[in-house]
Amino acid sequence: MKEVITYFRLHRLLSTYIGLGTIWVINVSSIFRSSWAGDDWPISQTPFWIQWRYGALTIWNIWTEAMFWNDQWMKGAGRFYPLTWIESRFVFSYLMELWQYKTYQITMLILAGILLVVVCYLFSKSHSFSILVLASLSLTVQFRRDFDPHLAFAVMLPSLLIKILLAVILAYFAGAERRKTVGTVLGFFAGVIFFAAMSTYEFGFLLFPMLVCSFLIAEISNDRKLTNASTLKIHVSRLLSIKFLPIVISWIGYGLYVFAYLRPNAVAISGSYVLGLSMSSFKVFFSQLIMGLPLVSLRQGDLSFSTLSLVIGAVFILIANLSFKQLFLVMQQKVARDEILSKEGDRDKFYSYFLLLFSLTMILSPGLMMSMQPTWWNRADFSHTYLGVMITEFGTAVLIAYLLNRVVINNLKPVILKRKN
Repeated sequence: MKEVITYFRLHRLLSTYIGLGTIWVINVSSIFRSSWAGDDWPISQTPFWIQWRYGALTIWNIWTEAMFWNDQWMKGAGRFYPLTWIESRFVFSYLMELWQYKTYQITMLILAGILLVVVCYLFSKSHSFSILVLASLSLTVQFRRDFDPHLAFAVMLPSLLIKILLAVILAYFAGAERRKTVGTVLGFFAGVIFFAAMSTYEFGFLLFPMLVCSFLIAEISNDRKLTNASTLKIHVSRLLSIKFLPIVISWIGYGLYVFAYLRPNAVAISGSYVLGLSMSSFKVFFSQLIMGLPLVSLRQGDLSFSTLSLVIGAVFILIANLSFKQLFLVMQQKVARDEILSKEGDRDKFYSYFLLLFSLTMILSPGLMMSMQPTWWNRADFSHTYLGVMITEFGTAVLIAYLLNRVVINNLKPVILKRKN
């Protein structure tokens, strides 16, 4: 009988993941409706460019082209993001059909969403929470008509998030590992991937707190003494451990190279990369906080999808809704029961703090960056944003899922307590 119950629970769980995952795929598949274009021609898909410029399509010629653009940005603007040029030149050279390039864009965005769900499950050990994150992603990720990070800019933002989330996962396992040697090796690979993320887009430098939260959540889960989970001194000592050191070195090393060496020696820094503060900074910052909320970017004509898309979407929404109700009856009651009967309420409180910090890092950092750039002081508003809005969307999905999860748990507590008594 126990095996039968386990089977049905697994069936409900898988059906919910598949249903909501399919909705996520349908949502991002609207990328197929877009063109080659990015922000400007060097980061727009330009088929046959390598052959035209160098006379032949070879790996060396592709590498030469990538390093040319990287060198231009290093010397001119003091920016260091070589992986964007390397990835885009190879993709542009071999994915010469529009459908191939769009399939690549969709795949990268889908993978970024899946990794976020995996991270949220690792943090919470709750399928209900990770499922809510997956559901929320289909609401918060919205395609825009001006600077859209999901399909333009040579897939720079999805590539950045994939690397950041992979580094977060490795940082988590480094913190969870009791053997220092193994934990240090995992921390080393987390640091390498984090450096690769920053070398894809410098914005990754601001996402360092995400790795801090991941490492500390894992460390706290390994700490059996509740008193050790509640002091700032203990948290600092954890971050100074040999396991987290490679990540710190990666972060500081990139910062010193870019902001202490490249930027001061740059010869052609444009106004877009000059930092400043004014009263307008507050307006820009607060205007960007809500950019990840569902329907915030909706404009007239945005709902004009094909009939087939609506029918397919409605079917999978129905499937997911039915299985989601069944899942809540099993999974959420278990979560609520565990929370009520657990003697580790303090530990759960710290999980919540770090999970909120994790999501707020993604929500707040884009607005923070834009607020310090004078070029955006008269442009950014509730309708106009920039690349980081995709990171805001992912962070907002986590926050919405967290709040919904807490509401459901709190509503179930009286029921669980009554049954227990």
